[in-house]
Amino acid sequence: MIRKTTLRQNLLLLFSFVCFFSFAQDRVYTSAITSENEVDLSNNAIGTDLTTNATIRANSGIAVGIGAYDGHLELAYPSTLPANTTSYLKIETEDNLLSSLLGGSLGNLLSDIVGVLLIGNQEFTVEARNVNTTVLQSNSGIVDAFASDEARVVIDEAGTYFLAVTPTSAYDRVRLTNSVGSLIGLSQTRDLDVYGSFYGDGDTPCGAPSFTSYSGSGISLDLLDLGGAGVTDPHLAIDGDSNTFSELGLGVIGVAANIEQTIYFNSPEDTDDYYYVEIAIDPSLLQLDIADSIEVIGQNGAATPVYTESLSNLLDLDLLGLLQSGQTAVIGFDPASPIDRVTVRLSSLVGVGIDQNIKIYDVYRAPETPVITATADDLNICAGSATSITAEIQNTTNTELRWYDAEHNGNLLATLNSGDAFTTPVLNSDTTYYVAAAEIGCAEESPRTEVEVNVVAIPTAADITVLGNENPVCSSNTVVLVPSSTVNGSFTWYLDGTKTTEITDGMVDGGVTYEIDSNGVLTVTGLTEVGSPYTYFVSVKDDLAGCENVSGDLKSVEVNVVDFSKTVSIDSETLISLDNLLDIFDGTSTVDVTGTVSGDVVAGEPISLAVNGKLFDGVVGADSSFSVAVDALDLVSDLDNTLEAFLQGVLCSVSTEISVDLPDLVIDDVLQVFCASDFATVADLQVDLDDIVFFDDLTAGLQIDANTPLVDGQVYFAGILDIPTSILARVQISVQIIDVPTPTTDDTDQVFCESDSPIVGDIQTDQTNVVFYDSASGGNVIDPSTPIEDGLSYYVAAVENGCESSQRLVVTTSLVDDGSTPITLTGEFEDACQNRSYTYVTNADKQNYVWEIVGGTIIEGGTSTDDFATVRWTELIDTQISVSYVDESTCSPNKMLSQNVEVESCGVVMGEEFCLKVFNEFSPNNDGFNDFFTIQCIEDYSNTLEVYNRNGNLVYKAKDYRNTWNGLANVKGVLSSGDHLPSGTYYYSITIPELERNLVGWLQLAR
Repeated sequence: MIRKTTLRQNLLLLFSFVCFFSFAQDRVYTSAITSENEVDLSNNAIGTDLTTNATIRANSGIAVGIGAYDGHLELAYPSTLPANTTSYLKIETEDNLLSSLLGGSLGNLLSDIVGVLLIGNQEFTVEARNVNTTVLQSNSGIVDAFASDEARVVIDEAGTYFLAVTPTSAYDRVRLTNSVGSLIGLSQTRDLDVYGSFYGDGDTPCGAPSFTSYSGSGISLDLLDLGGAGVTDPHLAIDGDSNTFSELGLGVIGVAANIEQTIYFNSPEDTDDYYYVEIAIDPSLLQLDIADSIEVIGQNGAATPVYTESLSNLLDLDLLGLLQSGQTAVIGFDPASPIDRVTVRLSSLVGVGIDQNIKIYDVYRAPETPVITATADDLNICAGSATSITAEIQNTTNTELRWYDAEHNGNLLATLNSGDAFTTPVLNSDTTYYVAAAEIGCAEESPRTEVEVNVVAIPTAADITVLGNENPVCSSNTVVLVPSSTVNGSFTWYLDGTKTTEITDGMVDGGVTYEIDSNGVLTVTGLTEVGSPYTYFVSVKDDLAGCENVSGDLKSVEVNVVDFSKTVSIDSETLISLDNLLDIFDGTSTVDVTGTVSGDVVAGEPISLAVNGKLFDGVVGADSSFSVAVDALDLVSDLDNTLEAFLQGVLCSVSTEISVDLPDLVIDDVLQVFCASDFATVADLQVDLDDIVFFDDLTAGLQIDANTPLVDGQVYFAGILDIPTSILARVQISVQIIDVPTPTTDDTDQVFCESDSPIVGDIQTDQTNVVFYDSASGGNVIDPSTPIEDGLSYYVAAVENGCESSQRLVVTTSLVDDGSTPITLTGEFEDACQNRSYTYVTNADKQNYVWEIVGGTIIEGGTSTDDFATVRWTELIDTQISVSYVDESTCSPNKMLSQNVEVESCGVVMGEEFCLKVFNEFSPNNDGFNDFFTIQCIEDYSNTLEVYNRNGNLVYKAKDYRNTWNGLANVKGVLSSGDHLPSGTYYYSITIPELERNLVGWLQLAR
C-alpha cells in the first residue's frame, strides 16, 4: 500500500558523513554561487534562510532541437570538506518524483503505480564537485540511483522529503541540474526550487530520529499495487506518537522477498544508550514463527552493520505475551558500537497463505531500562507506613530517573538521580510504581520498570487462635498453649497486653517456668490455683514485612488452674501399630483407652479424655478403673499427639505425658537395583509390607500403576492409600537400573570345522562372561558344552554384576564337514597319584606334536613326532596336560586339546603294624557324611597336627588329634578363631614322635 502524496514536494539532499568519532557541530551553509544557468533569484539559495528559494528552469523547446535548455545552480562552501562529510540540500520538484524515490530499490515500481515517469519527464542530477572535478553524481532518471547508502531519499516526521548521498572524496561545492526528458512534449517547462545547502548536525534533538526511508527486494508490481506489499505512512514511525504507526507489508506472497524500513538519527549514539523499537504483529503470524523472519539491524552510516539480531532472540516471555495478546511491545537492544540508523526488515514466510505485515509505532534512543536495587524490606511494608525505593542505571552522565504512577502516561511523581531514593507517601494498600530513565531535558524515555510495593495489613487479635486453654488445668500439670494464625509469621508471648514484659524461652518468674519452642508453642509449669485464672498475651509478626499486632490488640489467653487431689494413670502409653493404623483407616471407628484413678475416687464418677480438641466420656468403675472409647481418627490426628484425662471436667495430672506414638513405615532397602533385562515394574519394588502402593510425590502426587516400568534414577514414594502423610509418612525408594551393553563379536556368521567337535562355548564374543539362549528374548539357556549345530542361530547375552544385557547378540553358525576325526586324548585324568607315571595317547600319524605339562615331568615320548607322552605327576594342584598337532587334511589344520588332571596323594600307608592312612578330602557341611578330616588309627599315637593355607599361613593346630576337625580355624591370623575356612586346598603336617615320623601332604576342603 502506498501513501498518497501531493504533486509538488520538498527535498533535502543529504550527503552522509561517517567519522571515527562524533560530536555536535554547528551548521555551515554554502556562501557563494560559482556557476548558474537559467536560474531565478539565485542568491536565495545561499545563507542560513531555508524558507526562501532560487528556481532552476528547464524547457523542452518549441521543436526537436530548437529552444530546449537545462538549468543548473552550483553552490560553494567557504572551504573544502573532507571525504564523507555530510551535506544537506533542500529542493522542491514540480513532478511527483520524491515519493517513488523514497522506496529505494522499489522506486521504478512505485512510480508505475502513481503514474509518474522517472525517465523522460522532469529529471534532476545532484553532483559533489572539487573545483571542476565531479566526485559523486546521481541522476533521478537512472534506475536505483537513490537505492544505496551513498544516495537515498528520506523523509522526516512532517512528511518533508530529503535526499541522502555519500561522496567518498573531498569536495567544496554541490551542483543541482534541472532537465526534462524526451517524453514530456514540446514547449514544456519544469522548475526545480533550491532552498539552500549546509553540512553539520546543528541542534541534535535528543534521542528522536530525524529521517526514514524504506526499500525491498523480490516484490512484484502486482504485490505493490494490489497485494498489500510496501510501506504505508513511513513517517509515522518517527513522529514520536505511540498511537500512530507505519506498516511494513509483503501481502500474501509465495516467493522469497523482503521489505525494510530504515530510521536515521542525526549522530551516532553514546555507546551506553539503548535503542527501542515499538512494534505490533498479528498474533496469527506469531504462531507461524514470523519472529524468526524479522531482523533488527544497527548501522553507522554506509559502513557494514555492527548489529543484527532476529526478533525471536530479542523477545522475552513478557514481550512475547504482549504481542500474542494483540498489544504493542517495546523491544530494546544495545548495539555496543555507535550507530546512527536502525533498520527493521521483514522477510517472507513462503506458502503460509496469510497477509504478512508488521506495524512500527515508534523508534527512539534512550538510556537503558532502570534496575530496581531496593531490598525486600523496602518493597514489603506494613499498612500505614511509607517506604523508600531505589533504582539505578549504569550510565549516569546527563541522565535522570522519572517516577510515575502508571505504566503509560500517568502522573510524574518525582525526578531523581540514579541511586537516589524515591520516598512513597503513607500506603494502606498494595501500590505499583514505575520508573524510566531519560537524558536530562529530553522527552525520550526508556521503557518503565514496574515496582510493586506489597502493603501488609497489621495483624489483629482476631487473626490468632490458641489451643490448650479450653479446659481447666491441674496445677501439677504443664500448660501447653499452641498458637496458630492465618498470618504466616512468628509468635511472641507477653505477660501484658501492652507488650511491656515479653516472655522469653527459659524465663522463670515467681516460681513459674516458661519455655517457647521454634513454633511459638508456650509451655508453662508451676502454676497454682491460688493465682488462677492467669492471662497471657500473644502477637504474630508476619514473615514478609515484619508487621506485628499493636499494643492493646494482642490475643489474650486465659488459663484456669485447679489444685486436685486425684490422679489418673493410663495403663500404658497409647501405641498405634501399623496394623492398628490400617484397621483404623479400614473402618475401625474407636480405640479403647484404659487406666485407673487413684486418690479420693468415687465409683461411677465421670471421666473424660481430651484428644484432637474433642472430649470422650466414660465412668470410673468400682475398682477405680476406666475404659473410654475414643474416636480412632481423632486419636491419630491430634495436633500434639498427646492424650489428656479429665475427672469431673477438671484436668488431672499424670506422672508422664501420655503420647500417641504413630508408627513409621519401615523399609530396609531404600536403594533397589534391577537389571534392565528383567524389565522391572513398580510391582517389583521390595517392601516386605502389605497394602503398600507407590506415589510420585512425598506428600501429594498421584498413585503410580503397579505395571509402570521402573526408570533408572527415578525416586518412588511408598505409602498406604487413603492414610494422610501427616499421619503416616511415605518412604522414598531410589531405583538404579543396570543395563549391560549388548555383547559384540568379530563376526556374526561364524564357521566351524566339524572335525573340531565345536561346542556352543566356542562361539567367539569380545566378552568372556556370556550366556547363550535359543531365542532373542526369553527362551531357554543353552549349556556352553552343547555341540554347535549347522545353520542354527544362537542368542548371546553379556553378564555383568549379575545382570544380563537387555539386547542379545545373534550369531549364526555353519559346520564344514572335512571328514577328519576330532582330536582326542586318552589316559588317567581323575585318579592320578602323585609321583606315579601315566601314559597319555592322542591321534596318530599327525605332524608337529607339541606336548605341554603343568605339575609333572615327561619321562618318555612327548617329542614332535610322538603321539604319546608318559608323565610323572609331581604336584597335587594346578596339574594339566595339553597336546597340539597339525593335520593338513582338515579345514582347521591346527588342533589343540587341554585336559586338567586330578592328582592326589594316594595315602601314606606306614605299614600294617602302624595302620596309618590319611584321607585327604572332606566336606564339613553337616550332612552327616565325610564332615571331618580323618586319619586312620591316629588316635593310637601321640601326635601334633598343623594345617596351613595355600599362602603358608597356619589356620589349625591340634595336639593328639582325634579326627574332630570340621573346617573351623582355631588360630588367629588370617581368620579369627572359630571362623569357617573357605573351600580350597590346604596342606597338613602330622608329627608322630613315637614313630619318629613327620607325615606331610595336601587335603581338599569342599563345603
